[in-house]
Amino acid sequence: FPGGGKYLLLVHFYAFMFFEDYKQDLWTKRFVRDHLRYVDEIQCAAARVVAAVREKARQHGNPEGLFDTFHIRRGDLQYNQAFIEADEIMDNVRDLLEEGGTIFIATDEKNMTYFDPLREHYHLYFLNDFMDEVGTINKNFYG
Repeated sequence: FPGGGKYLLLVHFYAFMFFEDYKQDLWTKRFVRDHLRYVDEIQCAAARVVAAVREKARQHGNPEGLFDTFHIRRGDLQYNQAFIEADEIMDNVRDLLEEGGTIFIATDEKNMTYFDPLREHYHLYFLNDFMDEVGTINKNFYG
């Protein structure tokens, strides 16, 4: 299929690959699994952020440090039907999340007041809340 245009690669790479030889298929998938990954600097920063979010969850009454996460895209690759307001997100998740729980939100939204309907019911955290844990890694690594 042609790159760009109406096609977006938002599924696993192997959805577009077929190998007649199953051994080649397995080798390729295992190669990707074992060798294509984020550099250690990013992995370690992410682990520090997760540990910090877990600590926040403990402070908010969850002894196990459990938290929920959202990836809310508001800019790139946005489909019109997926561009919903925070009130609708709240309606969609209200029965799935514990009131007063901790949520980490990965987002490209610049206006943090967008999340106020969720903030009324949950303890929200964003990457910017954990920049000490991120450290001095290259900003191009995380957006």
